[in-house]
Amino acid sequence: MAAIVASMPAEIVIRGVRPDENSSVHQLVQAIADETFAYLFATLPVPIGEANWLSAWLAISGEEIVGVTMTRDEWVSDLWVRADSRRTGIGAKLLAHAEGEIRSRGHDVIRLRVVKSNTRAVHFYQSRGWRVNREFLHEKFGHVMLEMIKFNETGPIWQSDDR
Repeated sequence: MAAIVASMPAEIVIRGVRPDENSSVHQLVQAIADETFAYLFATLPVPIGEANWLSAWLAISGEEIVGVTMTRDEWVSDLWVRADSRRTGIGAKLLAHAEGEIRSRGHDVIRLRVVKSNTRAVHFYQSRGWRVNREFLHEKFGHVMLEMIKFNETGPIWQSDDR
C-alpha cells in the first residue's frame, strides 16, 4: 500500500522590513499590483504611490517574502499577497497582525479601502468581520472604491440608561 504524503507549507513568520529589503518589497508590491489591477489602467506599471516600505510587516515563508501589510493611524493602508501564496492563510495572518497594530494605538474603528471590482478581496474582508461603510470614486483615478470598516472587539463601550 502506497503512502500519501502531503507537503507541509513552510511556517509563516510575520516580521518587520529590514532596510536592505525596501527595494525588494516595493518590487513585489508593484508586481502584485500590476497583475491584479492591469485592467484598470491603460499602461503599466500600475501606480502604487508608496516607495517607503520600512514600516511594513512581511509574511515570510522559508526565505521568501510572500506578503506585506502596512498600517497608518486607523487604516490598513496596504495588504498584498503573492498569487501563488493566496488561499493559504497568509492574508488572514497579515490582516490580523495589521488589526492588532491598529488596536494597540487605541482605535475603536479600523478602516481600509479596496477597489470594488476586486471582489475576491471584498469577500475576503467581509468573511473576517469587515463591512462596507461607503462607496466612492477614487480621488485620482476615478474607479469605484469601497471604504470598509471593522469595529474593535473591545470597543466602543456604550453605557446603557437601563438600570
